[in-house]
Amino acid sequence: MNRVFTRSSGVLMHITSLPGSWDTGDFGKEAFQFIDKLHQARQTLWQILPLSIPDANGSPYASISAFAGNPLFINPERLMEEGLLPEDRYHEIMSSDQPAVDKKKSLLREARIHARNFDSTLSAFGEFIEKNRYWLIDYARFNVLKDVYQSKDWTSFPDEYKWRHAEALENLDQEHRESIQQLMFEQFLFNRQWHQLKEYAHARHIRIIGDIPIFISHNSADVWSHPDLFKLDDNGRPYVVSGVPPDLFSSTGQLWGNPHYRWDRLKETGYAWWIHRLEHLLEYVDYIRLDHFRGFESVWEIKADETTAQKGNWVPSAGHEFFHYLREHLGILPIIAEDLGVITEAVRKLRDDFEFPGMKILQFAFDSDDNPFLPENFDTDLCIVYSGTHDNNTTLGWFRQDASPEEKERCLQRLQCDPDDIPWNMIRYGMESRAVWMVTPIQDILELDEKARMNFPGTTKGNWTWRMDMALFDKSRIDRLKKLTEKTNRI
Repeated sequence: MNRVFTRSSGVLMHITSLPGSWDTGDFGKEAFQFIDKLHQARQTLWQILPLSIPDANGSPYASISAFAGNPLFINPERLMEEGLLPEDRYHEIMSSDQPAVDKKKSLLREARIHARNFDSTLSAFGEFIEKNRYWLIDYARFNVLKDVYQSKDWTSFPDEYKWRHAEALENLDQEHRESIQQLMFEQFLFNRQWHQLKEYAHARHIRIIGDIPIFISHNSADVWSHPDLFKLDDNGRPYVVSGVPPDLFSSTGQLWGNPHYRWDRLKETGYAWWIHRLEHLLEYVDYIRLDHFRGFESVWEIKADETTAQKGNWVPSAGHEFFHYLREHLGILPIIAEDLGVITEAVRKLRDDFEFPGMKILQFAFDSDDNPFLPENFDTDLCIVYSGTHDNNTTLGWFRQDASPEEKERCLQRLQCDPDDIPWNMIRYGMESRAVWMVTPIQDILELDEKARMNFPGTTKGNWTWRMDMALFDKSRIDRLKKLTEKTNRI
């Protein structure tokens, strides 16, 4: 078995769900407190969602950059403690009547002004730019162009910027130097604060599971700067888009709308863009969950003018050659395959040939006695069991709202518990399984109902906003999780 994975357990919660005084969770003291609680509960894994800049609906799976981190995760109080933000300016900005997001942006601008007084910070910033030049400068340029032209899409930029004429880009760099420098500086601060948090987690024997969406947004710095790697027409628009056919989550499928890759062009470059992307993320996390792993074997292509994902075709995708190439250039691949949905024998072979653990979701397990998600039916221990994911209801919400009478009966029969104690018995059921990892959404540990759900797949409203109450992750729940972890030998 792939020894990158050993018997362990952990918790799923995104950065945005951390509590705190800002409108979204960030890398502040609450993140460190959360790590301390995981350590007390003897958890050794923390799974997060993509660290990327979310879209207008808050989704981290649709971003303007496959590389950039969300600058709203930067914690200003830590900047002040480190001397990068003067206390008087901090209090002055905080006392203004600006919205919280604008206050944070003002504080980040102030931090850059103040950083000019510190040679060591400026030197580190310069090194960061050089190391990340592959994506960083074009990310900043793209943001400036979107702001200058108030454009919803890069295909409406003036032609000299749309098609990236060298002279135009040089002029852009000069005319908007301050804005470009600010955007890059924010990525520097993001990188710095995250790595401090990651080191704190590592010191407490906690490893980070990251997440990488297979597709990226058409309106992104990546597609704008590498249009030849995507299936686009002569105007730069995608003529086919991504999604999945009808499945457990949606009767009409999911129309994501992202452009598809030109794997032939990627191969010609030695898969350089993907290698840069994975190398970059592996500096931030210890393991990578490949979202929609199915798409690396074949993808569901939908004509760009369709309004649902029902009509489409499966088209061959990256395949074995891609992962062989990655392994040759990156070494051991600490990859988790999100192998949910329509999974064929070819997808299973791709997963198994590279010894990537797949995912088992207990909420999907109770429709029949031979369901492969039932722990007694797991055919290998190289898998990761979840009570649910960020796309599921909470376990309590699922049992009360979504499970059929037959599923409820089968669930109670296997868990041997009362309906009121479903979340913890579901956790126990997964912990006792042969799966190499058990990962539990924090909502289930806190025994929360459907109001704590993170995301409704196929919808754009009311998602990604849930935040935890740290007080609920109290000593009694920490002790209960610790004892269960020890009992099931997941330490």
